[in-house]
Amino acid sequence: MTNNNKVLSGIFGLFLVTAFSLAHAQNTPGPGESAQKGHWGQRTQEIYSQLNLTDDQKKQLEANKQQHRAKMESDRQELKTGKEALKEELMKPQLDMAKINEIHNQVKAVLSQMEDDKLSSILAVRAILTPEQFIKFANLMHKHKQEHDEGPSGHQEQ
Repeated sequence: MTNNNKVLSGIFGLFLVTAFSLAHAQNTPGPGESAQKGHWGQRTQEIYSQLNLTDDQKKQLEANKQQHRAKMESDRQELKTGKEALKEELMKPQLDMAKINEIHNQVKAVLSQMEDDKLSSILAVRAILTPEQFIKFANLMHKHKQEHDEGPSGHQEQ
């Protein structure tokens, strides 16, 4: 396979991944749209209760959560915009590889920033909680993730 064919195959593959990601993102409820919003509030209160948090810790955790959600929403929008721009460039009859690479680098930078923000939020939670509370919190989150990843039949989704 020639280099041009490899590049075009890679771009087409990237286009497909981007298209599927955008389609999935458009079908995902946004903030405040979840049918389980009440469930999350109840779940949060259960976690707070199990961790025996002080009122000050609850306030700090809520502030961290709101800040993190706002930043993630902004980042998701920026990511969506970048992926749409990449899709548009890929659909043009004449490929501008410099522009494609520039947009792709922007998308990667946003993804990297999202990971950095996620770590910062986790570190903030760790600073708010005692070491014992943080261990318990991490275990509760792991358990919740396992439950969330399981499909309706009780088996993990593939």
